Amino acid sequence: MARRTTAAELPQSANERESLLDQKARHWRAWYDGRFVSNYEAPAKWVPASMTADQVREVNALNAVEVELIDEAIGRVLASIDRKGWGDDVDVIFTSDHGELQGDFGLLFKGPYHVDGLMRLPLIWRPARSSEPAPSVVHAPVSLVSLAATFLEIAGEPAPTWVEGAALPIDDDDAKRRSFEATFTEWDSSIFGVDVHVRTVVTDDYLYTEYQPGSVHDGSEGELYVLGEDPLQRVNRFDDPAMAAVRSTLADRLVAHVRRPGERATPGVLMAPV
Repeated sequence: MARRTTAAELPQSANERESLLDQKARHWRAWYDGRFVSNYEAPAKWVPASMTADQVREVNALNAVEVELIDEAIGRVLASIDRKGWGDDVDVIFTSDHGELQGDFGLLFKGPYHVDGLMRLPLIWRPARSSEPAPSVVHAPVSLVSLAATFLEIAGEPAPTWVEGAALPIDDDDAKRRSFEATFTEWDSSIFGVDVHVRTVVTDDYLYTEYQPGSVHDGSEGELYVLGEDPLQRVNRFDDPAMAAVRSTLADRLVAHVRRPGERATPGVLMAPV
């Protein structure tokens, strides 16, 4: 899996930001230039292109303070659990619902941009001490979709047929045995009258995205990043003839995901702050 952009690796100049954005699907540059809005949380008249490197550093400094506050709050919660005598029998899982762009490609906030800044999340599982777990780090790609099945397994309850995702693996051998080889992310939104539909598959080696027809895309655009060579997802290989076979294989994975068996809700259109 790829890694998070560090402060030193953020693009510093307008030319650098724009050259990175112009390799991606058209809505990236459109948001940067102020021609496209995909997020209720961003200031309505804010244009990312106007942001300076110093402003990005200031935003990230304030974000670091917020992270420290969360760390302290979690410490208080865990201390309370131990005071109540529950520590041996409580599983603790820490994660987030999404990431946040922090100057990546000259952008802030979030939206239909399937890169590490928004999709690669902290996920820490501390099983109950009474279960005598063996510490491990799982390197296989996993998804928040697995959390429901994981909670049910911890509680000793079977997962209903409509629960998607298998319980999280406990180590790499378990992940390999249960075929944790890829994760899938879907985005469907209608915000300010603009429809965007995104489908992404991430493996150990690649991040592949297709943009379905909507208000901004005609179905021909996509992104393909070779994570071993391009951990910051800066070189889009979607139209590279040398990657045609890889692209075909990953596209087939997306089709198989759409056609997967199981009970699912009828897809709707998301109209909410995102």
